[in-house]
Amino acid sequence: MAATYLVTAWLVLEVGYVLTNVLSLPKPIMKAIFGLLVAGFPLVTILAWNFRLTDAGLLRHPATEEPESFGDGHAEHHGGHGGHGASIGGVDPLPIIFGVMVLGALILLVAIKGFGFGADMAADIGHGEPAAVASAPAEPAALAARAVAPNSIAVMPFDNLSGDPKQAFFSDGLSEELRGALAGVAGLQVAARTSSNAFRDSKDDVTAIGSKLGVAYTLEGSVRRAGNVVRVNAQLIEAKTGFERWSQSYDREMRDVFAIQSDIATRVTEALKVQLLPRETQALAGAGRSASPDAYDAFLRGRQLFDLSGDESTYRAALAQFDAAIAADPGYAAAHAARARTLAVIAGQFDGAATIDTTNAAALAAARKAVALAPTLGEAQLALAYVLARTSFDLAGANAAYEAAIKTSSGNADALISYGTFNARVGDAAKGLAALDKAVALDRFNPRAWKALGSATYTARRFADAVPLQRQALKLSPGLAAGHYDLGLSLLMQGDLRAAAAEFLVEKQRWAHLTGTAIVAWKLGDRAGSDKALAALMAENGDTVLYQQAQVRAQRGDVGGAIMALERGLAAGDSGLLLLRRDPLLDPLRQDPRFARLVTRLSVPG
Repeated sequence: MAATYLVTAWLVLEVGYVLTNVLSLPKPIMKAIFGLLVAGFPLVTILAWNFRLTDAGLLRHPATEEPESFGDGHAEHHGGHGGHGASIGGVDPLPIIFGVMVLGALILLVAIKGFGFGADMAADIGHGEPAAVASAPAEPAALAARAVAPNSIAVMPFDNLSGDPKQAFFSDGLSEELRGALAGVAGLQVAARTSSNAFRDSKDDVTAIGSKLGVAYTLEGSVRRAGNVVRVNAQLIEAKTGFERWSQSYDREMRDVFAIQSDIATRVTEALKVQLLPRETQALAGAGRSASPDAYDAFLRGRQLFDLSGDESTYRAALAQFDAAIAADPGYAAAHAARARTLAVIAGQFDGAATIDTTNAAALAAARKAVALAPTLGEAQLALAYVLARTSFDLAGANAAYEAAIKTSSGNADALISYGTFNARVGDAAKGLAALDKAVALDRFNPRAWKALGSATYTARRFADAVPLQRQALKLSPGLAAGHYDLGLSLLMQGDLRAAAAEFLVEKQRWAHLTGTAIVAWKLGDRAGSDKALAALMAENGDTVLYQQAQVRAQRGDVGGAIMALERGLAAGDSGLLLLRRDPLLDPLRQDPRFARLVTRLSVPG
């Protein structure tokens, strides 16, 4: 009986595995069935030891068995524990056991599929993940049913074979330059840096990587730099088959590295049969780049530091590298653009009242210089748009720069995030959401992309839709700045005050924690708690959080105090006011004419 059970259980698992794939059932279901089968084995064994199935029904074994004959009469043995396939009291148990078990498994699978028990079971027998993650959809609607585009490609991080880990900035920089060049080709969809770099040390094969990134091809390679000589190997691989579509090796002097980049990008577009527009051909040839190896070297070092998103000293070190690049090549447009963005970040995050105006002026000058040197360079237009919006609230000028940038950077996820966020806040909301949705598709492992899409969905008043997007951002980066705050706001707007309070409680950004706590405490009737959080917000941050003060006061019904804080914030250049036009927290102010004037001032004209 034990042997019969084990064979039958194996058959049930085989059939169940096939049906699970055919019906697209959650994998934990088969784990549940396996657990039930394991639990049933000792039960069946105990029953078989104590009972036998006969024509008269289920009868208990006698306490002692009569000795069996060892002669030729063994064929007459009634076989209370007969071998596999033997009958018990004239009844063969195998068909009955097999039929009951298979029928039970089929009923369970159909019930799970038909009545929607799969999600609950998956949550109950998951892998010990936190409840917030386990209950979230595995793949938000932003990625549902996306087909892999035939001309989609991921540029993987090129291997640094120089023997010096400090040279990694160069191989990474080359990968990023190629990625940026290909992203400017309208006929290509290029996976962005964050997602591609997530597989730097992955053991997955190219097929698995292509599936996870949603691309048809990968561009892989290696870089060996020795003195003034560089060797680059590149291979274009079809993800579905793993076959190489194109490969090339280059041995050149450093001054020819830009020609290598241009040639690789051009060869890739030819292999994928993409027709280049004239401006795209010009971009691949290196418009806005530098012909100076020293300038390029300093630029790559500066970008590596900027991408660390560190403290003030890190940003100032990046600024020094961009200044060095410009000193080596004053016509280096990309370096001027990078300098502009770095200065804008320093002004917004670290400068005090005494220096902020000077820093903002330098950022604007650098951005205008970059555009003057290379009007079609997406990085230059993006830098100008960023500076205009955040330092002077010149939204008309910022909008024009964003539109110019997206013409040449429609495949660049970072550009799409900036462009989409700007439109979601102060411009065309539908256009902003579309851009952010595309950014997520190109950079599905980038928490910033998910955060931006979640925020835009929230400001569109689709609070329930925003929650899974914000949870996905936190799943990718549990320490994401203001990530729990964003999620808390979506829960707050749905009336789930306790859940919102829990999110605000674990938020690590102090200003966000205090803002959310002050609002939710007031709504829960804890006026003293709200007062305490608001007082701490003001005491710890002063006039740098005038916009957050306005949000709290608006939610507390203090219309006059909220508008006064907004007017002070506008005078002080608080960039938080870019949220004002569509911020749900400020809805209590929308009938006041003073607020209407602020909205008009902080919206894209026309």
